[in-house]
Amino acid sequence: MNILIRDLFYKFMLINDKEKMYGKIMVAVGFLVLLIVWFVLSYIIKINRIFLPTPLEVSLSLWNLIVSGKFFINFLYSFVRIFLATLISVLIGVPLGILIGYSFNLRKLMLVVTEPMRYLPITALIPLLILWLGIGEPMKIIFLVVGIVFYLISMVSNSVQQIKKEYLLVARDFCLSTKEMILKVIWPASLPQIWDSIIVVNGIGWTYMVLAEIINARNGLGYMISIAGRLQRSDEVFASLLLLTLVALSLDKILRFIKGKYFNW
Repeated sequence: MNILIRDLFYKFMLINDKEKMYGKIMVAVGFLVLLIVWFVLSYIIKINRIFLPTPLEVSLSLWNLIVSGKFFINFLYSFVRIFLATLISVLIGVPLGILIGYSFNLRKLMLVVTEPMRYLPITALIPLLILWLGIGEPMKIIFLVVGIVFYLISMVSNSVQQIKKEYLLVARDFCLSTKEMILKVIWPASLPQIWDSIIVVNGIGWTYMVLAEIINARNGLGYMISIAGRLQRSDEVFASLLLLTLVALSLDKILRFIKGKYFNW
């Protein structure tokens, strides 16, 4: 019996390894196809370099951005903005999302605020935010917060509502107070899904960050892309976009690693 279980375990692990390897191969193939198409469009069809710079030009711009330190300086400014906006959003969105998910009455009360804000184009709020906060750093941070906090509230609320009813019924049988119910049952049960929600809004934040840094910015990755576009340096725009994508994907991987190590239940 033990030998049978061991053999089944090894077969299962072998299948998983094959699936992971196959996934990596497909990613590599997709990247290679994209690169070939890029070479064909640039060197054979010869599309105007303003619209599509060559891989060599983008590579040189990529190298210059890294070696000169221009990328790292602007990345630092962008990272601080994203970090502060995400931190504020988590401090607001997680507790509020838990309460909304737990309380039916509060959920219906807040529905008229949280749901419409998810579908409101965030760019439509820029004139108001400039009017209220000016064009300095606070406006950029609040712009990012408004852009992601309502998504976070909704996702955290849904995570709480997906908790198995049996857990809540058992907790009520033990006569737990609302505070104890939230801290001892709802919080630990929904934490992995809440962390998933933070991963999602981190990606949304990087999307909005480029827009926020176009407005009266003097630094940041969005500002760097905007200036390159105004100077018609499409090679530098492409290089900046590649670096921005790598940064966002790296942070996503880090957050997923943290989840797998500490919130994997």
